[in-house]
Amino acid sequence: MSGNGYVLPGALLGAEEEFVAGQGTFMDGDGGIRAALCGIAQVSPGKVVSVRPSAPAPHALAKGDVVVARVEAIYEPVALLQVEPSGDARGRQSPTQGYSVIHASRIRNGYVELVHDELRIGDIVRAAVEEIRADGEVSLSTKGPGLGVVKAYCSRCRNPLSLKGGKLKCGSCGSVENRYLSRDYAVSR
Repeated sequence: MSGNGYVLPGALLGAEEEFVAGQGTFMDGDGGIRAALCGIAQVSPGKVVSVRPSAPAPHALAKGDVVVARVEAIYEPVALLQVEPSGDARGRQSPTQGYSVIHASRIRNGYVELVHDELRIGDIVRAAVEEIRADGEVSLSTKGPGLGVVKAYCSRCRNPLSLKGGKLKCGSCGSVENRYLSRDYAVSR
């Protein structure tokens, strides 16, 4: 390696006869040291080659994180949501593998008979991560200030719904619908 510089994953940084593999690198099967991530390649005085990330590494979701997710399916008494990657003070958020789940009892305070009465497929929801199970399943909750549906779409024609007089109304077909709304629905997205 002739100097420090920006590298992409897989870039050859040197040979194991010349350098020692450091953080952000891996050994290929042919004795080469390669970059494991995007970043700045560096060689220390001890001939250790490493790659320092040029951007904050994604963090995994943790209990208490607030996420934005799209309702993908409803199977009473749960809804399946796809969490959208978004940034926060800790850096970029890793997308989850598969769907996250919200149970009817975690939508709002009080009894929820049908998830379908509170959420609909395609709705954008702000929710808090309540639990991450060992198998990777993420349980969400919309109980709490600022949580709930932040953008809803008409069940008939799929156009965005507007909040008018406490009701969601479709400007295209006139349908009036209910959702469990975030307190800032009117100013969201």
